[in-house]
Amino acid sequence: MDLLEKCRAYVQADEARDAGRYPYYPAFQGPADGGKAILEGVEVCMLGSNNYRALNVSPQVIGAVQDAIALYGTSATGSRLLSGNLDLHEELEADLADFFGYEAALVFATGYMTNLGVVSALVGRGDVVYLDDKAHASLIDGSQLATASGAVVRWFGHNNPDDLARQLAATPTQSVLVATDGVSTVEGELAPVAELVAVCEEYGATLLVDDAHGVGVLGRGRGVIEQAGMQGRVPLMTLSFSTSLASQGGAVLADAKTIDFLRHTSRPQIYSAGLSPADTAAAHAALREIRRRAGSEPDALAAAEHLRRALDALGYDVGGSSSPVIPVRFPDQIAMLSAQSILIDHGVYTNAVLPPACEGYQLRIACTDAHTPYALEGVIGVFASLREDLLPRYRQAA
Repeated sequence: MDLLEKCRAYVQADEARDAGRYPYYPAFQGPADGGKAILEGVEVCMLGSNNYRALNVSPQVIGAVQDAIALYGTSATGSRLLSGNLDLHEELEADLADFFGYEAALVFATGYMTNLGVVSALVGRGDVVYLDDKAHASLIDGSQLATASGAVVRWFGHNNPDDLARQLAATPTQSVLVATDGVSTVEGELAPVAELVAVCEEYGATLLVDDAHGVGVLGRGRGVIEQAGMQGRVPLMTLSFSTSLASQGGAVLADAKTIDFLRHTSRPQIYSAGLSPADTAAAHAALREIRRRAGSEPDALAAAEHLRRALDALGYDVGGSSSPVIPVRFPDQIAMLSAQSILIDHGVYTNAVLPPACEGYQLRIACTDAHTPYALEGVIGVFASLREDLLPRYRQAA
């Protein structure tokens, strides 16, 4: 059989396009500025971005990028191990470690590669990795890669420390990594970090918290570990620069010996070019701005809480997250895709999320510091005008 026959037989995307309900790869024109974006020449309220602190258009961030390009050019031009390591990388790593309270940090070229590189390097023959059953794809893929080295992958219930404890009690002598998201990417729920720490400490497991969607927003900008009061008790923390840090890339934070081990053994680190000067400078400038604002609560949290309460009052199923992320749940794919299309027609952009990325069918809303009360009232008005079309579907499904 021709290897590429599976590609020619793939029709799901074409079926969605033919039905006018294909929601992916929208081509935006220009940056998302002021909570707005341009889609097919029309301005929309951007509620699908992870730009929680709205720093991608900050003068400080843009200025740092311009200075870095002028001094270093556009590329690191090689792997960090050999020729692509810049003082910019090491300065960012030092400030990340200082801000988040770890001995050391290691910057990767993307957030996805961070988890891929950390898990696959640390876990091997004789080791077990326990994943939250809604863990991000990067943690899953890193764990699957580790199975090639003889690791075993197991799962525990989403945000369920009791289930984790039950499983760890059955295998007390094994070397174990426990990995979870600090904030669920789609549902916006916060991990029970304090409870997970207690379980891991009791059974001698090593906890990794991927706080891509908590950093910059929660815990005075330091994320869910700080918010839970668990500073110094989570051995491994990873994060992505493509959310609040308004850039590209990612990092892992740990003790100095662990970071040195990863610098020399993590294949995604060793065999990738170093993060570009522009991306490194952008992340560092955004980190400095988040540190400067650490004494005040992000507007993104207040915006999300206001919008969540309003949508709940209108009868939408929005869950109960404590982050800038709001899920709006629908009973089926047609209802969700129809709603997304109608919202776009009314100037509101949200993300359509399908299984296996989440349970069921959800529109994912993400608020940022740029979403003013005035802008949100317009969004609430749109959801109110759609209420009679959408709510009967909820009630019928219930």
